[in-house]
Amino acid sequence: MMTRRIQRGATLVEALIAFLVLSLGMLGMARLQTSLRLDSDIARQRSEAIRLAQEDIERQRAFATLVATPNRRSYAGISSAIVDIDEPSNNTRYKLTRSIRDETGFKTANVTLSWPDRNGAPQQLSLDSIVAGSDPQLSAALSVVARRHPLRGVAGRSHRVPIAAKDLGDGRSVFKPVATGTVALVFSNASGRIIGRCNTIAPALRSADITISDVASCDAADAMLLSGVVRFSSGTVPDPALANDTPLALQIELALSGGSYPAAPECGSEARELPSLTASDRFVAYHCMVTPLAGRWSGSSKVVPQGWTIGTAASQYKVCRYSADQDGSGSIDNNAEHPRNYSQVEASLMQQNFLVIRGNQICPIAPVRGGSVFADLSTVQHQP
Repeated sequence: MMTRRIQRGATLVEALIAFLVLSLGMLGMARLQTSLRLDSDIARQRSEAIRLAQEDIERQRAFATLVATPNRRSYAGISSAIVDIDEPSNNTRYKLTRSIRDETGFKTANVTLSWPDRNGAPQQLSLDSIVAGSDPQLSAALSVVARRHPLRGVAGRSHRVPIAAKDLGDGRSVFKPVATGTVALVFSNASGRIIGRCNTIAPALRSADITISDVASCDAADAMLLSGVVRFSSGTVPDPALANDTPLALQIELALSGGSYPAAPECGSEARELPSLTASDRFVAYHCMVTPLAGRWSGSSKVVPQGWTIGTAASQYKVCRYSADQDGSGSIDNNAEHPRNYSQVEASLMQQNFLVIRGNQICPIAPVRGGSVFADLSTVQHQP
């Protein structure tokens, strides 16, 4: 009689399969453990980076790092610094990059921390803040009269939006540089930048009559405004404060420098006559739309005569520019002060005015008129 054999235990193949499954599980656990350690390191390093960035911003607010910083460099109103910070406890080395930008009445600050993690992969964290425009040590000097006051916007808009622009009620304003032209510019009420350009506006349509539907098909833009007036004084002793002679025909030309710009500047001008208390106020108003290169533009503007000439003879004319040391620095070193050459302009510029006088006269300096005049109307020669 044959007996039935009962199989017991496991075959070699089954044992190998079980060992393989166990090995894969152990390998997965090891990789998970490594990943958890890396994530834990990055979280700890990020927390430390936030602490370092917040501490640096607080020092900026206290003006502890706004003046003297390692490796500091300044250009166009921007101050920046790069500082290396060793953190052995976090197994890394932080690089702190600080950038401070001057605005109207305040400063904007950016602090960026960058570092390599355990695997050498780059990590980065950035914080932004606003810093007071003046040192807190001066906060007690409330009785000192400031030499320059920040401009405030009209009707809740940026002061860089032309006063004559119509508020469309949706955060935008629209303005025709030439009243009888077909071009209208659309401004952001918050920033004052040009965000749209329309070239099909009816010539008879005034800025105040333009509606949202009229600008619905306008081209998008990212540009700045350069504007001002040109006044005329042909007297033997020209007075920059009372320049009210009949304007001559002219155009404004803006030449850009420093690179290849996305578009050529567009300038428009027109003679205007406004009623005043004593007599009509006469001048030529001009507006130029400038498309910047990498957020900035540099260049120079000039008056181009139409039917008259620029020179030093009595029968010719000389162009002076209204330009004064508004910030008390001792020189004309600010774009808003109307320098001969603009450098790294980052925002719209208003009141860039000119005075045209006889060619044999000298560009006048504004006379002292007691305490009733708050603007320095001095001029310097611009052309020829």
